[in-house]
Amino acid sequence: MNSAANPTFEAYGHLLKTPENWAALGWAIDQQHFLTALEDCRRFRNGLMHFSPDPVTDDQLLPAQGLLELLRSVDPQI
Repeated sequence: MNSAANPTFEAYGHLLKTPENWAALGWAIDQQHFLTALEDCRRFRNGLMHFSPDPVTDDQLLPAQGLLELLRSVDPQI
């Protein structure tokens, strides 16, 4: 079950599209670049969890790695 305490990737995207919510983060990265990376990672996650019985290749991991790099640029402890 989805709730405010357990948001989905899609919910994060909707929340962070709002300029006020994005500004509240104070992140020095481009909003649209982050939202695109988040959406790419959401699609990767959904494909992996719902449709893929095969092992994940390095190329398939690129969306998750890209989002992780962005998050680490704003918080190196991630």
